[in-house]
Amino acid sequence: MSFETVPPVSVQPQATLTRWRVFETELGQRHLVGHCVESSHGRVTSAVVSFDFRTRTGITSSGRRYALSGNSGYDDDAQYIWLLWTLYNAVKEFKDVTEEYDAPCNTIQ
Repeated sequence: MSFETVPPVSVQPQATLTRWRVFETELGQRHLVGHCVESSHGRVTSAVVSFDFRTRTGITSSGRRYALSGNSGYDDDAQYIWLLWTLYNAVKEFKDVTEEYDAPCNTIQ
């Protein structure tokens, strides 16, 4: 099983995702899944270690910064990559927690 090679963080320290979703694995790790504007392909991030709801920006365990652009949504390519990623990483269960990220600034003071 192969995935598209993602540039190293030193080359691409930040990326933007559109048509994005957020999934949580049985280990409690959350991953951003969406259409990467820079590569024009689906992308699954490494685990999110911090997230700023005001700017809708997350930092992953790789150190890359991801900006969520626009509304959440479904992307065929991203969903396919997510399913491959879960198989490759032996993820037994996951849940969609996108709704927690959909209502950004309204609840945060």
